[in-house]
Amino acid sequence: MNHFQDGTKDPTKVRVLFVAWFLREDRRWLGAFLPPERFECSYVGLEEAVDSTRKRTPWKKWWQFFRLALKARRELARHPQDLIVTAFPQVGFTVGLVNLLTFVRTPHVIWYFNCGHEYRGLRKWLSRLAYRGVDRCLVYTRHERSVYARVFALPKSRFQFTHLTGAELKAEDFRGAREDFALAPRYIAALGSSGRDYGTLLRAVEGLSLQLVIVAHPHALPPGPVPPNVKVLTSIPQQDYLRIIAEAELVAIPVNNRETASGQMTLIQAMALGVPVVATRCIGTEDYIRHGANGWFVEMGDVEEWRRTLRSILDDPEERQRLATEALRFARERFTDRTGARVLAALAEELSTPPAIFYNQTHSSTATPESDAEHSKDRRI
Repeated sequence: MNHFQDGTKDPTKVRVLFVAWFLREDRRWLGAFLPPERFECSYVGLEEAVDSTRKRTPWKKWWQFFRLALKARRELARHPQDLIVTAFPQVGFTVGLVNLLTFVRTPHVIWYFNCGHEYRGLRKWLSRLAYRGVDRCLVYTRHERSVYARVFALPKSRFQFTHLTGAELKAEDFRGAREDFALAPRYIAALGSSGRDYGTLLRAVEGLSLQLVIVAHPHALPPGPVPPNVKVLTSIPQQDYLRIIAEAELVAIPVNNRETASGQMTLIQAMALGVPVVATRCIGTEDYIRHGANGWFVEMGDVEEWRRTLRSILDDPEERQRLATEALRFARERFTDRTGARVLAALAEELSTPPAIFYNQTHSSTATPESDAEHSKDRRI
């Protein structure tokens, strides 16, 4: 850390503490893209793996998250920070609760704030308590701002929309899925588990000449047998998941979730790998797909429309190439962690106390005068 000779902190730098179970020496997440002349970054992660395959968070996983929150609290005690950035609602919950109980007032931002479904009962009550001290939650659809404000009894200004971001992907780095998994020369890929509607998709591909490859956890699949042209894979590493996307003719994202958002991660990965996407028109896809330009929408639960759309695109190689090219361009502009770091830089300089001297240089690119006024009315409730 940069200090002057008298031991005081360099006032030109904002200290940011990242807290996420996946942080490693070689994975600094958004911190890798923050300019070092403006920011000092610290990291708290877990050494052991965290199981992300369950539909509900098991107690073992909650215990891991609370240990992570306690590690972050010890780090804050040793090295005060200007901003805490946590990943996903569960870690934001545990860190928020620990900070509340130990009277920490460091500004807190939750990244990847997507709950999958509305909380109810005791979980909703505890979440409302834990999130009271959170300054901003980054959500990935505009609709979720109103949903979460209502569910967690917080001002809408606490929830900020930005496109979901991830590591920059290059299609040439993800090859060999056909051979390794004995896939057909041409196939459709359908991946992910949250809020999926594989029952509709399975009916839509019956009799289709191409293979459908589903990569999902068992709980996401409907009961009963699958058509003969369908291959199901479960519990594969992330690298293989991306390889299956990269070699697909197109990616199908069927969703049955009217409460919150589902499907964005698979969607941005497919676009970033230059693969055309057909998706259910829903909360999780409407802010990402431009119908007929960088992807294609199908109405929720419409088997016949799924069948017609898949056949139309699969039979038109020029249309697939056009969609793929535009999807790749769109992804490179909006879906990388480098873009996410610019959003975080503006937030850090807005929320840090006192405000960083660079605030005015970056804030204008990610906020509007209306949102400035909205945020300034409410830092805490």
